[in-house]
Amino acid sequence: MSDPKNPFVHSLTLSSIQLVKVCVLSVILLPIRLLIALICLTLATILAVVGLKGLEKGDIDKRPFTGWRLAVRNVICYILRFMFFCSGFIVKIVGKQASPEDAPILAVAPHSSFFDALAVCVMGAPSVVAKAETSSIPFWGSLIKYTQPVLVHRLDTNSRLNTIKQITERSEGRGWQQVQIFPEGTCTNRSCLITFRLGAFYPGVAVQPVLLRWDNMTDCVTWTWEGIEAWRIIVYTLSQFYTNLTIEYMAPYNPTKEEVQDPKLFAANLRAVMADSLGVTTTDCNYLDYLRIEKSRNLVKRVQKLQRKMEMPLIDATSDEKQLTVNMDLLGERLGVAQDLSELSVVEELCGKVDLRNLRLVTLLATEEDALETFLAQTFIMYNPELGPDKVSSESLEGVLSTVMLLNQKEAKEAVVNMSKGEDDLVVDKKYLADFLLNKKPNYVKVLRCWEGVDLLTAAGMGDLLAMSASLTKEMNRRMEKVAESGSNLLSAGKEVVSDVSATITASRDKVTDVLSSAVTSLHKRTGSGNIGSKSETSDNKKLD
Repeated sequence: MSDPKNPFVHSLTLSSIQLVKVCVLSVILLPIRLLIALICLTLATILAVVGLKGLEKGDIDKRPFTGWRLAVRNVICYILRFMFFCSGFIVKIVGKQASPEDAPILAVAPHSSFFDALAVCVMGAPSVVAKAETSSIPFWGSLIKYTQPVLVHRLDTNSRLNTIKQITERSEGRGWQQVQIFPEGTCTNRSCLITFRLGAFYPGVAVQPVLLRWDNMTDCVTWTWEGIEAWRIIVYTLSQFYTNLTIEYMAPYNPTKEEVQDPKLFAANLRAVMADSLGVTTTDCNYLDYLRIEKSRNLVKRVQKLQRKMEMPLIDATSDEKQLTVNMDLLGERLGVAQDLSELSVVEELCGKVDLRNLRLVTLLATEEDALETFLAQTFIMYNPELGPDKVSSESLEGVLSTVMLLNQKEAKEAVVNMSKGEDDLVVDKKYLADFLLNKKPNYVKVLRCWEGVDLLTAAGMGDLLAMSASLTKEMNRRMEKVAESGSNLLSAGKEVVSDVSATITASRDKVTDVLSSAVTSLHKRTGSGNIGSKSETSDNKKLD
């Protein structure tokens, strides 16, 4: 299953029947196919090594192979096609491959698997444009070298110019085989065509579009940035009865004068033609977007490391908007850590020399549920609030895109120009930013979503935890003292009550005695028996006592 919104994601869920089939065929077919593949690759590699014997590193690019070296290359192609056939690959060809004179360049898309190498064998091993690292892959490295490839060194700043120069020389020279390029530059899930790299379009010569269709009930071949591992793809694919591949050669595309002068227009128009024939859409995403995603994930980890060294959450340390401008020499004091702490480097990378707003922004992205919604809201609140809640200056937005979205200066400027819609180059409206991110650059949104679910609040350091523990202990002691004091007061109150009751009983007894005495005296007076009354009173008093 592929994600139509993200061409770099592919997942595979096998049904129970498919799992049983894979288990059975992986025992019966897989070992045989792997053995045949190993034998064929070994033989092809030996032939390639022999064919390259005696050639210096620069000789491969100087002139096209002829004579016996060309014959060896054709034999290698037949061996590899036999290997794929034995592995269950069935190829259907639609249309006809143009000659190098009619179309010096072959643009093959969509590129979705390392099994696309089968198409290279079918096309007669044209000069492939590939990453320099592929030339060092076991087995395949020598085979790729034997196609006299145009190698791209992605970390070399001059590689782009050298690649364009080589493609131009071969497309205009005589005797060279066609140059074959996957213009997308990376594997996708075939749900759409991503931005074409421009190398094939700078020469301004005819290009033949070639479409690859993997029409199978179970898509085991797709290999993307986010998907199943390469070894699983090999096991699942070789455990199928067969795997279909259709190679369709479209008519050569001859560029107009405008397209010759504008390679970007040339690439976009050819991509539109190919997408229409495939029945898919196009998107501006490319492999650089995923490099940003990986960099963003590393940035998240570095911010988490900084948080662990702090005694307060970052959300609290950056809560005062009036104190978000700070001298970097006082940054450690501001965040409550040592000034020479190595983890502070991430703050300078995010915020430059004095402005902590970007740190505040990524902290909010981590603490809120929806990173995109938070980004859209906070960008217009924190930067240029004087412009209102729905506008931000182009300069501020360029800075945010560079630090938070990890765009380079040129990309950030182009993005802002695209968002301004020609209405005002100095100000960008929120609705245009939202439309740009959601509909034109969905992978920029994924860079933001790297911050979602990052719990910075509980990543505080041990100092914060110890302070919390001490506070809790102090609070518990205070409450225990209060309980003890309450118990003492209750005991004292009980003693006082008992004393009051005892005193009341004594007083009541005295009152009863006085009443009885008064009553007896009154009776004696009435009867006139003084002496007897006196004896009787004495006797009664003794009894009462």
